[in-house]
Amino acid sequence: MTTTRVNASLANGDAHATYMRDAAQTEAPRALSEALRVLEARGYALLAPSARKGVHPLVMPMGRRPGDGSVIGLMIADERGGETPVVGVAAGAHLTLLAKNASEYVHFAIVDEEARTNEKSNAVAVAAGAFGASLHDHGAFKASGKPFDVYVTTRVGKFPSCMEGLVRRHLERGDEQSALITCDLYKSTFGDWGAPHVFMSDLYTRLGRAEEARDAARQALQTPWATIGSRDAINRMIALAGWTGKSVQEIKDVLESRRGPSAAAFDGPKSDKQLAREESESLLDRVAVGELESSVVNQRLAECYMNAGKPALAKFILCGMSS
Repeated sequence: MTTTRVNASLANGDAHATYMRDAAQTEAPRALSEALRVLEARGYALLAPSARKGVHPLVMPMGRRPGDGSVIGLMIADERGGETPVVGVAAGAHLTLLAKNASEYVHFAIVDEEARTNEKSNAVAVAAGAFGASLHDHGAFKASGKPFDVYVTTRVGKFPSCMEGLVRRHLERGDEQSALITCDLYKSTFGDWGAPHVFMSDLYTRLGRAEEARDAARQALQTPWATIGSRDAINRMIALAGWTGKSVQEIKDVLESRRGPSAAAFDGPKSDKQLAREESESLLDRVAVGELESSVVNQRLAECYMNAGKPALAKFILCGMSS
């Protein structure tokens, strides 16, 4: 079957919606089919949802860009009822948050097309169909006269790439205070991801504020390491934090000790579910930094999720192993 025919068979979203229901026990997000068609219009070859080899264990793939092989997919929510973020996947272990959900990804892509092509192309808008038209009036971005990052943040939603762009705009104007205020908004919006803390750490380093750069690096290492961005970024944060040469477990022990000597007594003994959750986090962090290969840990990762009371995630991991 040709790539074109494969893409056509996947673009309606039925295969991905069924896989999410059966493998992850969750409902497909709104605008899933539109997001798939938009990906195709942006040059991605659509991937079957079961094509998970070499993809982060918590991601259902949607498309791969020919040439560089980069993958975009949906990250399965850790908790039931949570949003399903659209993410980029690099090296099978590193995630970039592209949008909070499929609807915002579609909206962003339409505006991005208008900005990049000066309204000369509307392939993405056409792919988004009536749903896309309900989100954005063609030409509205150009008519606004606003810079892209400003327009998207005020009219579409908050995206990491645009918030970083806003910070850079402030710095280009020499407005350091506004840049730092925007960084705080970036962190408060996406602080459970590592990338905002990395961005802030790098900014503080650039500004010669070494102590704040170190603190931001340590905050980054308290998030899932897959969300920091890359292995190089992880190692840079470890160095800035002052923990070069330490293993994942040693760093987690340091972070635990920084809570103070009375923390354990206050919290009480950890439950089996909590211990299983912490082990699952540690396994994924070890994969992200290169201590372990994903294929080696998936069986144990599934066991941890089951023991942590997250059977849906456990099943999703096991389904990926059979891909």
